[in-house]
Amino acid sequence: MNRQEQLLYCKACSHQKFDASKGIICGLIDEQAEFVETCTNYNEDPDLKHKMEMDKIRQQMNNQEASKGIRFANYLIDLVVLQVLSFFVGVLLAIILMAIAPDSFYLFEESWFTWFLYLFIGMFYFTLFEATTGRTLGKIITGTKVVDEEGNNIGINTALVRSISRFVPFDSLSFLGENGWHDKWSNTRVVKINKR
Repeated sequence: MNRQEQLLYCKACSHQKFDASKGIICGLIDEQAEFVETCTNYNEDPDLKHKMEMDKIRQQMNNQEASKGIRFANYLIDLVVLQVLSFFVGVLLAIILMAIAPDSFYLFEESWFTWFLYLFIGMFYFTLFEATTGRTLGKIITGTKVVDEEGNNIGINTALVRSISRFVPFDSLSFLGENGWHDKWSNTRVVKINKR
């Protein structure tokens, strides 16, 4: 058994210690592990085991995290979808307003009303699709999906936080850093998946 295989035991063992020059060592012998098949003194620490598993999941997610280019493609596709949805909802709303309250048609000339309509449609679009499938049309086309930091599907609350965060001014520019605000604030990641 090599050192990496031994560390799979040592990292989850309650007897482990850390030595600056040797790395993880056995606290019982103050040396690196020497067992060949299994460690007879192995005592699994549930917290350390969980931490080790979460580190492994995070590493796998980092290896499959969507690139900034793919994220930008998602943004552009979803932007087009929102524009089309906004147009059709606006036309439908205008027809309804003309039929029941023709005097209120002036609302479409108010910038606050059109901005609120766009905000509502965007919140509905992103929250509905990301909470139910983890994928908007942009993510479906690019073969990506939004997940939480442990790789699980996100729920309605997380999807809502992501959606609200998208409409914070300069959220798009926040991707010039490591992750965008709507990922950071909702503790989510966009990862590559196999297209289905």
